[in-house]
Amino acid sequence: MTRISRFAFYCLAGPCLAFLNTAHATDIECDPSATPTAPTQARRLICESALFSMGYQRIYTDQQRLLKAGSITEADIAAFRKKRDSCDSASCLDTVFREWRAFASQAHRKQ
Repeated sequence: MTRISRFAFYCLAGPCLAFLNTAHATDIECDPSATPTAPTQARRLICESALFSMGYQRIYTDQQRLLKAGSITEADIAAFRKKRDSCDSASCLDTVFREWRAFASQAHRKQ
């Protein structure tokens, strides 16, 4: 490998490995052997779409940070999950994710 291609490899490998380390850090498990017997449509959509999966990773991380800071409660997270799990389409999930970002933005301002 040339120096440039090695450098490019390491520049790309680091973020990818970091993503893989956090990929299972949420309440949604996308591994088919570990999923519940009847996963919700929302969980299927999140696991099958890289965009939804990455978006949910960001939301989960944000929720944990806000919870630790005392800006939100477990009840806020439970309400979000209930709305998320009731979705049966991509447009519904997109709306729920957008609503979370608006809610989190206000919670961040309160800090």
